[in-house]
Amino acid sequence: MNWHALIHEASVQPLLAADYAHFARPISEALVAFLSGLPEDAQQEILAAQAALPSTATTAERVRRLAQQCPVLHKLGQTLARDRRLDPALRCELRALETLPPSVPLATIRATLDQELGSLDGLGIHVDTRAIAEASVAVVIGYQDARRSGVFKILKPGIEERLALELELLQRIGTLLDERCDALAIPKIGYEEAFRRVRDKLHDEVRLGVEQRHLALAAAQYAGRSRVQVPALHEYCTARVTAMERVAGCKISEHGHTSMRERRDTAQLLASTLLAQPLFSTHEQALFHGDPHAGNLLRTPEGRLVLLDWSLAGILRQRDREAMVHMVLGALLRDERLVVDMLAELSDDAPTGKPADKAALRAVVREALRRLGYDRPPSFSWLVGLLDAAVEQADLTARADLLMFRKALHTLSDLVVDIGASERSLDLTLFFGFAENLVAEWPRRWLAAPDSRAFATRLSNLDLTGLMFQYPLLAARFWTAWT
Repeated sequence: MNWHALIHEASVQPLLAADYAHFARPISEALVAFLSGLPEDAQQEILAAQAALPSTATTAERVRRLAQQCPVLHKLGQTLARDRRLDPALRCELRALETLPPSVPLATIRATLDQELGSLDGLGIHVDTRAIAEASVAVVIGYQDARRSGVFKILKPGIEERLALELELLQRIGTLLDERCDALAIPKIGYEEAFRRVRDKLHDEVRLGVEQRHLALAAAQYAGRSRVQVPALHEYCTARVTAMERVAGCKISEHGHTSMRERRDTAQLLASTLLAQPLFSTHEQALFHGDPHAGNLLRTPEGRLVLLDWSLAGILRQRDREAMVHMVLGALLRDERLVVDMLAELSDDAPTGKPADKAALRAVVREALRRLGYDRPPSFSWLVGLLDAAVEQADLTARADLLMFRKALHTLSDLVVDIGASERSLDLTLFFGFAENLVAEWPRRWLAAPDSRAFATRLSNLDLTGLMFQYPLLAARFWTAWT
């Protein structure tokens, strides 16, 4: 099938911001290679769906329709919907992928449940007459038993095989891009290896047992937060079905905020829950939500934030959190070497990883500090931009969890802007969270070893002593930033 005639550089270019227009050719070639690798019947279905769209349909509408038919492109579309480097019309279309109207027939849903659980009638379970929503790999439907109401998340028929095929294609595209970096004029960042890491994580989308473990861990992690809710698991769970409590609420982006104060409150709640909680955890490993788009975040009538869909979640190690805190401190002090060393700490230490290129990282950090200027403190968006540049320009090989965290940062940043708040709300929340933890941990510091960083702030007593000598400079910069 000649996809080149339908997808080419000129058709992709208008979807990108001017600064990224040179990526139109590699994107179009990668998309052609992906679609050409699908089974013939799947390609025919995609063409039929495109033909069914009206002649007035925009390119953005056609991209969204294409993404709906391919689980990997669907997940990629959800991520790109929050990437402000893309055309606003495309991002608006892609946001529709966050929650789709259900298309899986009720008879298919019931048949899957009967196969996984046994007779629903025998269990005393009554399933709703229509599904609630549909995502890239699963459909959600409500149910009631003798004690309570809940929802089933059920894998779509055949989705495991289809996702495995598409993820294999994704890695092949990585190989293709690695081989054609010079011809396509794209950075040499090890696409095959990066896509392999993404593939391994996306496999978790159909491993509902993994999501069930994440739900249990998240419920424990947020147990002390009265304004945060993680749906409780019910006993009707299998490898293809997750049963959990049903929570009433609306998408966080559709909450209908009536004042700037309410928008700031929502932004701060998002930041404290999805960023500060894992970043300032005192545990060896801290769980974070890897897919915080608006469809996975509800606001209840009582004002609680509900965290849905834990199929994509990652772990921040103590080493990761320590490096990020010290990167910010290095930026505050304009200490180029410290920022470079901490970025290098984020590189993957697995056998397939490779040591960070300190010279390339130094160039990235020097430019980032230059843009920061002398009197501006490092912001949340500055840190995200630094991580982006380290991956894209210095070939930083980060763990899959850190790549996911980077993606989650982009999604959350755009979501805050989407609800009408400022990104500064994220900065303020993280700053005050850091200050509160610093005060709370002070009594324990009297008994701690001088070099111990076993604190939420990841600063040792030696670190703090060193900072005291820089106090006038830091105070001036904080005063400039927050007044």
